[in-house]
Amino acid sequence: MTELFASYLPLLVVIVISTFGLALGHIFLLARRKDLGSEARLPRQLFLFVMTVLSLVLMLIVAPLPDAIRNNILTLLGIGLSAVIALASTSFVTNFMAAVMLRVTRPFNVGDFIRVGELFGKVSERGLFDTEIQTENRELIAIPNATFITQSVSVARSSGVIISTTLSLGYDTGCDEVEPLMLQAAEAAGLSDPYVHIVELGDFSVSYRVCGLLTDLEGILTARSRLHHQLLHALHGAGIEIASPTITRHITQSEDYKVIPRPSQVVSSSEGVQAEAIVFDKANEIARLENLRSEMQARVQQLKKSSGEGPELATVLEKLARLDEDLQALREQA
Repeated sequence: MTELFASYLPLLVVIVISTFGLALGHIFLLARRKDLGSEARLPRQLFLFVMTVLSLVLMLIVAPLPDAIRNNILTLLGIGLSAVIALASTSFVTNFMAAVMLRVTRPFNVGDFIRVGELFGKVSERGLFDTEIQTENRELIAIPNATFITQSVSVARSSGVIISTTLSLGYDTGCDEVEPLMLQAAEAAGLSDPYVHIVELGDFSVSYRVCGLLTDLEGILTARSRLHHQLLHALHGAGIEIASPTITRHITQSEDYKVIPRPSQVVSSSEGVQAEAIVFDKANEIARLENLRSEMQARVQQLKKSSGEGPELATVLEKLARLDEDLQALREQA
């Protein structure tokens, strides 16, 4: 009996230590940090998974088994892990592997504007298997992470993005007259360094593209609308008709008739509800709270180094805890 107990003692010690260690790891890394989002939980979950596999391997090594049986079990375990990796073509594993790749390459972050295929929106959450974006229609769409690996992703740079639009005008309107008006409209729309390109010489019309740099990405939707608005004002104000030259004229209309709206006495106000504040409400709020959380964590580290424990540190930690609760509640919103 003593020899049997001695032979199984190393295995029992490893089981107890592994179970206790994994339980503590789960409590400190995950259970006590329910405020963490999927992106922050991923490395912690990967760490626990690796530690679990290593614990199983260590149990097999110290187990009182014949060498042949131990080698066979380790071989089967290796084959099983290899099979899981080999099954990366399945949706579950593919999306998980894609999430790991996205964390390494970091093509975008929460709060960035991205375009994937026909979808355009602001990243509100990055998960283990999908990424949530808030679109121009205020919809929350979960995109499988594998999509970002198989398709090209356009990310708006934080330093600014080019806002552009294209319109066609007849050959009877000279480009020397049109281009200054389009540049003026782009500047009135709040775009910097505007420029105009002639993109096509069609059979009946000339296609112009006006572009400008928008440095405040939070107003990207409003900037596009404002550019169109200013183009209409500038060209119509100069008596230039924005209509296809192939438009069918009514019999009662003369050849000199132009499709230009009459001047309105109503003054349009540029101030009002900003579309981005409504459309990207969840993504904006999460990005704001994440930035605030990073600043407060840096403040905590600074206080710990300078003054150690104190009333100011306790106040900051209390605010940080409330901020974590707000973030968790916001992430759980549909």
